Amino acid sequence: MSGLFVRLLGEDGFARLPAAVQRLHQGGTFTGEAEVGGPEGFVARVVGWLVGFPAPAAAVPVRVTIEQDADGEVWIRDFGGRRFRSRMAIGAAGLEERFGPFAFRVAVPADDTGLRVVVRGWRVFGIPLPLALAPLGDAVESEDAAGRFRFDVAVGLPLGMGQVVRYRGWLV
Repeated sequence: MSGLFVRLLGEDGFARLPAAVQRLHQGGTFTGEAEVGGPEGFVARVVGWLVGFPAPAAAVPVRVTIEQDADGEVWIRDFGGRRFRSRMAIGAAGLEERFGPFAFRVAVPADDTGLRVVVRGWRVFGIPLPLALAPLGDAVESEDAAGRFRFDVAVGLPLGMGQVVRYRGWLV
């Protein structure tokens, strides 16, 4: 069985990714460290709580486990004992990532520097909602000079309602 991101990007596209990004997307368990910025405002705190995002911290140990199956991947992220999970799968409309009641259809532009995750649509409890009201996300995966997997994920609310979470760091 080829991995989800090999199927998504094609073998040639996957092979162009930095080695650390390829290793991560082959599945397994990875450890590292992250800096976490917290929510800005009441609504952002509620959204962060619903998803289970990590608490703010200057440096927190991180453990990410990616379990692959025939239908996709389950990502279990543990930030200093605070866990949240998502499921990624390729559907009729492309790649989708689910966090609890939230489902996001995403594009994954990739090149030899890494990849990004770009929200293209979303649903809550299965109900499609306008993209203009979607949480604002920016996720970048790359490799640092030490050959470690680097991540930088920011999630904010639309209409200037504030940041939900931002976490960035490294994994090996």
